[in-house]
Parts: sequence; structure tokens; C-alpha cells
Amino acid sequence: MYLFSILLLAGVIIAVFLFLYTIYSLLWNAFKIPQKKVKMKANIGRRLYYVIRNVFLQGKLFKDLSGGIMHAIMFWGFIAFAGYSLSFFYTGLFPGKVLIPPGGLADAVFLTVDIMAAILIADVIYAVLRRWVIRIPRYQGFNGFEAAFILFLVGTLMISYYILGILRIDGVTQSIPGAIMTTLPTQYTPITYALATSLPKISGSAGYYLYWSVWTVHALDFLVFLVYIPRSKHLHLLAAPFNVLLLKDTPQAQLMPIDFEKETKFGATDIRDFTWKDYLDFYACTECGRCTANCPAAMTGKTLSPRDIIWDLREVVLAEGPEVRRSQEDPAKSELIKPVIGSAIAEEDLWSCTTCMACVEQCPVMIDHLDKIVNMRRSLVLNQGKAPKETIDMYRNLEMYNSPFNNPQSTRADWAKDLGINIVSKTQSDDFDLLYWVGCVASFDPRNSDIAKSVVKILKEAKINFAILGEEEKCTGDPAKRTGNEYMAQTLATQNIETLKKHNVKQIITACPHCFNSLKNDYASMGYKVEVFHHTEYISKLISEGKIKVSKDGDRDAKYTFHDPCYLGRYNRVFDAPREALGSVSSNIVEMAMNKTKSLCCGAGGGRLWMNETAGTKISHKRIEMADQTGATNLVTACPYCMIMLDDARKVTNREEKIKINDISEIIAGKLQ
Repeated sequence: MYLFSILLLAGVIIAVFLFLYTIYSLLWNAFKIPQKKVKMKANIGRRLYYVIRNVFLQGKLFKDLSGGIMHAIMFWGFIAFAGYSLSFFYTGLFPGKVLIPPGGLADAVFLTVDIMAAILIADVIYAVLRRWVIRIPRYQGFNGFEAAFILFLVGTLMISYYILGILRIDGVTQSIPGAIMTTLPTQYTPITYALATSLPKISGSAGYYLYWSVWTVHALDFLVFLVYIPRSKHLHLLAAPFNVLLLKDTPQAQLMPIDFEKETKFGATDIRDFTWKDYLDFYACTECGRCTANCPAAMTGKTLSPRDIIWDLREVVLAEGPEVRRSQEDPAKSELIKPVIGSAIAEEDLWSCTTCMACVEQCPVMIDHLDKIVNMRRSLVLNQGKAPKETIDMYRNLEMYNSPFNNPQSTRADWAKDLGINIVSKTQSDDFDLLYWVGCVASFDPRNSDIAKSVVKILKEAKINFAILGEEEKCTGDPAKRTGNEYMAQTLATQNIETLKKHNVKQIITACPHCFNSLKNDYASMGYKVEVFHHTEYISKLISEGKIKVSKDGDRDAKYTFHDPCYLGRYNRVFDAPREALGSVSSNIVEMAMNKTKSLCCGAGGGRLWMNETAGTKISHKRIEMADQTGATNLVTACPYCMIMLDDARKVTNREEKIKINDISEIIAGKLQ
């Protein structure tokens, strides 16, 4: 056996051992430290679809086109390079033998590698420009040694590949054992051939020594890469595919409920309170910053950064995990594990979150930031009784009035007194086909009560046999659930489910996306399923079926723009219905810069409607500015929370005369024929 083969074998054994030991450590952390268990359904077809779409085709990366193309090329380049890499080591370990026999397959593999190597060099240069010359904002603060070192390794690997190829074409490698591609026709390495013919020929002893020098660098580059990947931010190369494969099998909008009969410690206080899937999320983070770049809190000057939440939790795991493992302590009882809230994670950041799910939407490796933030809120609220004062006041109202507002339950249906509709709490009549779930905001806020009246007008025009619950309707529990008070949320949900079952409700319509999401997803997690429509879906359906007729807007100067509510769009993928309904009355519709999956939150979700926004710019002000930039005269909403926030922003920023704001139901109700 040749000396270089022995040295290469030793290097491979050492690198593989270090690689596997690091993987063992990471897996030990993920499966030994967490005390909470999570089970998953097979759903093989769905899981494979997401792996193909988001791993092999890099689907979610293209939400940021330039960065997406750059990363996709890097990924596909390494996939193409795999055949060459295996061949390099195989022939190095077994000189005179080839892994891929000469022929069509070898020609195709090495032709692809030759072209991709040039593209990868250009890609590395572009990545350097983006990080250190153009200075893309979302990379700032994360342009340290790791990013530079990985790019250096990639660039060195490609350059050394071309040098070895040039020496092959110059005839240097013909007599050297362990060299690969020696019989490959030059037309299958066109880039290498072009370089070889344009550079002075290297031969003799100079070529021989240059070959072994570059060969050593090339081999070491591969081995260093193998050892370094699981110890760096590029752990995502290994973890991300599995994270996508093992994505949650419940609706993305559905939070995991707490079993209060079995659990005694609630939410997430330290790293024991996360699950193995959370750990996989930590390991899969690419540090790309897409989540933070699209976070409404981060965009408006708050200190919250979803990337930092995930990354800081990962750093705690990587710091505390080895200590616990070495100590031989039971992780469940270990005193080495410290609370993450207040140290690694600031309470202020947890309460700044609007739960809009923009971070989850943008993450290319399908990390669920929201579950972790809400679980840490649960720890504060349920274990320590800590929350912003306004949130504590909201809880008090929920306890006393079954609503986040301090209005008596007896006044919940006052807005509907003279409308001649079936109020079930008064009539006790279950003779209805559709239940209109009004929600707390429309029941007690005068501006949103007008929206409720518009919904009633439309349903009456369509001759729908509907009813409202009146005093029997209670808050769905969304504000409590999203702020971490899971116990109160489940209490309210249980009472509402009993009411819905008592009246044998089969279909529900609601104008509130927060109620819509709770009834559709949160209640389903408690075992209650019912057909739920958002009013934009139902109105669009009535129009398409001809049950209501509307007239086109005759005002040529009227221009509309639609604001996608987070809990309607990102949470439940309802994008087309509101636009179809709006399109039935006007053709003059423009989109805001951030729309549909990238829509900017109004700032009210996650209980923020009841909290003061004191840091940075108000999110609603940034959103109303976006609406104004379209030149629209009418801003259209489909959420009572958005109505309150954007209407207030419109007034405070002196845009009352410039732009009107209406719910889509008001637009349709005003155009009924």
C-alpha cells in the first residue's frame, strides 16, 4: 500500500471519528435532556413532498430571490460534487481502481462537476460581496470567522480541483498512482481544458511536486469540512433535511395544548422543557436572518430577533449539554441546567412578539419559532404569574366578563337588538343552519359592530338561515392562549365547545381571523371539529353562486388595496377569497409592497392589541405608510384587530382625508343590488 494511501486512510479515520462523536453528542442532548415528549404521525407522502420541495429544490429560499439563487447553486454544486468526492477518496485509498467506470455515467458526472466548480467559485465571490461589500442587513452581526472560513474551504476546494485537472491535461498525473479521471477525454472537462490551454504547461518535477502539494490541500480540505460541519453553524447541512422531513404533522397554526392533569411544570423555563424536535430546530438554523428581516417587531426597532431566539437557545444547549453529559447527572434533576428566560432570552423580546408567524413562513428549513416563544410565555404566566400589566388586566376581564374587554356579558348582543335576527341566548331556538360567531371585538367595539351589521345584511340578502349566540358566546381564548395563559384559554374553549355541541352547530362563519383560527385549529386540538368559514370565504362563495349580486364601483378615482391579516393569510392560507370578493366590485385594486405570505402584521396579534407599544416605531404606522404608498384611496381589511390598529394609525399619522378604511363586508354590503 502506498504511503499517501496510508496517510489518507488515517486522516479519514480520524475525521470520521471526530464527526461521529460530535453527532453522538448532539443526539445525546436532543434525546436525553428534554423531558417533554412529542409523537408524530407517519404522513410519508407529505413529508417527502416537503423534502423534495424545500431541500432538493430549495423552494422556500426563493422568497429572497438573489440570496435564494446563491444558496441553491451552492447546494446543487455540492450535490454534483459528491460523485467526484467519493471517486477522489476511493482511488486515493485504492490506487489503480475507479469508483465510476469509464463511460457515459462517468462522462456525465465529471462534465457536471467541471461546470459546477466554476459556478461555485463565482458563487463564493458573490457571497463575499453580499456579506462584506454590499453588507446585506440581515447578515450583519453574523459575518464572523465561521462564515468566512466555510467560504474559504469551498473556494479552496474548487480552485484545487481545477489545478489538479490542469496537471492531468498537462500529462503530469499519467504516471502517478491514486490520480483520478486520467482516462477521461478532455471534452468532458471543458473549463479545465480552457484553463490548461491558456496557461503555461507545467511538467517534470515542478508538476510532480505541485500535484502532491495541491492533492494534500484538496484532501485536507475535504476532511476539515467533515470535522468542522457539525461543530459550526453549518450543522444545518446535516440537520436541516431531517428537520424538514420531521416537520410537525398538525396545522402550522395549531399550538400544542398542555395536559393539566399530567403536567406540573408548564411551558419552557430551561432546555429540559423543549422537545427533541425543538432541538432539531436549533441544530437546523442556518443563521440566514430571513426570519428577523421579516419580523414586524425587528423591522420597527424592537430588540426581538427570531433568529437570536433560536440561536441563543442553541448556544445554551451546546454549552450545558456536554456539562450534563460529563457529570452523569440525571438531566431531569441536574442543577447544571439554568433558566433561559432572563439570561439567554430577554422577557421584553418574548412580549414584543405579535405571533404573526412571518418568521416561520420565511424560514427555509421550517423552524417553528412561534411554539418556542409561546411556550416561554407560558412559563412566565403559569409558573411565575408574570406578564405585562395590560395583559394581567386582560386576564381579569376574561375571568369576570368572558371577554378581554370590561363589558358585561349581558351586553354582548346589544349591537343586534333591532336587526330582527335569531339571538339564541334569548330565543333558545336551534332552528338555524349557520352560526355567526361575532367575537368580542365586534360585540363591544362600536367601529367593529358596524362590520357585524354588514355581515348580517349580506346573510339576510342571501336568505341564509343564521343565528348568533348572544350572551352564550364567550371569548374563544385566543388572547389568553397566545399570551401564554393556556389554562384560561382551555377553560374558555371547553365552555364554548359545550355550548356549540348543545346547539348542534354544524357550520360557523366569523369575521375575526383570530376566532376563525381558534375555532378551526385550536378547538380541533381539543377534539372538537366543525366547519368554519371566514366571512371573506363565505361572501366570495355567495357571490360566485349568485346568491347575492353586487354592482361595480362607478367611482373611477377609487383605488383599493387589501391588507392580509396574519391569522387569515399566513395562518390559514386564505388569500384568494378576499381578493375575489373585492374584485367583484372594483377592478382598480393594487397590492402593497408586502402582501399575502409576506404581509406586514398590523401589530395586534399575540395579545398585543391590549399592550402598549413603546419601543421603536409602531408597527401599524409602518403598515399604514405602505398602504399610502400604493396611492390607494381605500384600505380594505378583513380583521377587527387590523381595523382598530390601522384606523388608529390612519388618524394619528394624519391620513384621515387621504385614505378610507373599511372591512370587506362593508364594501360588499354597500354594493348589494
